[in-house]
Amino acid sequence: MIEAIARLRETDPQRLGPFRLFGVLGHGGAGTVYLGRGAPRRGARKRVAAVRAVRPELLRDRQLRARLRQETARVAEAVDSPFVADFLGCELDSEQPWTAEAFVPGVPLSALVAVYGPLPEMSVRALGGALARALMALHAAGTAHGDLRAANVLLTGEGPCVVDYGIALGRHSAAVGGAGFGPSARRAEDVFALGAVLVLAASARHPFAGSPLPSAREGPDLTGVPDALCMPLLSCLHKTPETRPQPESLAHTLDLSGAATRPAREWLPEPYLHEIGERADAARALVGRRGWGR
Repeated sequence: MIEAIARLRETDPQRLGPFRLFGVLGHGGAGTVYLGRGAPRRGARKRVAAVRAVRPELLRDRQLRARLRQETARVAEAVDSPFVADFLGCELDSEQPWTAEAFVPGVPLSALVAVYGPLPEMSVRALGGALARALMALHAAGTAHGDLRAANVLLTGEGPCVVDYGIALGRHSAAVGGAGFGPSARRAEDVFALGAVLVLAASARHPFAGSPLPSAREGPDLTGVPDALCMPLLSCLHKTPETRPQPESLAHTLDLSGAATRPAREWLPEPYLHEIGERADAARALVGRRGWGR
């Protein structure tokens, strides 16, 4: 059963910053994420948003707050991709800090795979092409996602979209696969994470014994992954960061036909599309159709 959008509880805030809140999208290590609507800055049009109430204890470090502002501002200014959710704003110094991204009316890949099983090869290729293009946009802006996983990939009828990019609040900062901490290492970590996401999408299994983290002793388990996808995904999961492919070449290898640029309703299975439609309808009902369309 895929978790529905919950109504606000008495203990939930009614507003965060400029956003009026309508429902609860989910809970994570960094804080609760709400469905909201508001103008992210004076003079801007109102947007439907995913607004995270960040746990204040995660932001006690002034340098971390400064880095988060820098990362998200860079994305807001430099990234224009249909595969990356728009960053709308943040307030990190208030009693209740928050960050906001454009609401993506989709369902997490992790939830869909858990209920309906793996995607067919052609869908995995389109998904991989979209996610590689998302990384291209982020990396070209001088940043990295930093926490790419199936829960942060939302599938909509239009296409996949990555959320929760920038700094992985509440997550251990050690780089996946021993990639280190510099910019090139963070980009290599993103590629590793992309490989793990696509293995899950193709097989409904994590490549490292039920964990998205690499094993120091064993190679990745690609049981159930179509043969034609094994080589490109193994290259993403290589333990040596420098040998992993660049997102540009990966997008070409996985999605030679450019399916990622077409609406996902053309290449996602029907059960996936049904759930996506249900989620979008639930969000519209909470916000109201007038608010949704403005």
